[in-house]
Amino acid sequence: MARAWVKGISADPDIVALRNVVARELHRFPELGGAWHQSGPERHHPAVAEALRRLDEEGRLDIPDIEAPILQLYSLLVFPHLAFSAYGADIDEDLTDRLTTNGVDMFLGHYAPHPMRP
Repeated sequence: MARAWVKGISADPDIVALRNVVARELHRFPELGGAWHQSGPERHHPAVAEALRRLDEEGRLDIPDIEAPILQLYSLLVFPHLAFSAYGADIDEDLTDRLTTNGVDMFLGHYAPHPMRP
């Protein structure tokens, strides 16, 4: 899922360019912001929230607050690509793989269930 999420926001250079133009022009065209918001990162939240809730219910993760972990995972996986693309730079495949793997490891390490202490 993590790799698909990262690839989805960084694979098409035309979409990356469009995202950057929209971000720069939101102040001049608020209706554009509304339309963009409909297809922005929030559209992923229900799917990610459902997956995280399921993992929490199964005892595979310990997630007391679903909103913060969604944004944290987004920040670990997607944000580096958005930030780099805003400056016209790319993150190569090797670094993308390391960021994705390490980001998931950090997320899981933080939200892994901890045995009850006596």
